[in-house]
Amino acid sequence: MAHKLPDVDNIRGWLLRIAYRRFLDHHRRETRRRDLGDTHALPPDAPTSHHGTRLDIERAMNTLPPERRACAMLCLALGHSHADAAHITGLPLGTVKSHVSRAKTALQDALRAYEGSTP
Repeated sequence: MAHKLPDVDNIRGWLLRIAYRRFLDHHRRETRRRDLGDTHALPPDAPTSHHGTRLDIERAMNTLPPERRACAMLCLALGHSHADAAHITGLPLGTVKSHVSRAKTALQDALRAYEGSTP
């Protein structure tokens, strides 16, 4: 039995929304599997001079609620606009802006804590 794709006007937005939902599902599963302090493995070619900072950023990202983390990833890491992130996630534009702003604050606080704890 062949599956019929839905009739969508914006195929890019539809695919990004699927990717976003998959990201949330994956994040929920991973959160259940590991302690909050664990992080994803760094790629082997990651620069070692920024290893500690990168781990702190990953830890800070892992502490964010899933929707806030998704908004931060879309806007800060992937370069999407707030409007694009709102369309992808299905969240109101103001909510996306709040999530990104609060994520920035959390990441800045994590980096300050890292800088304060190094000798």
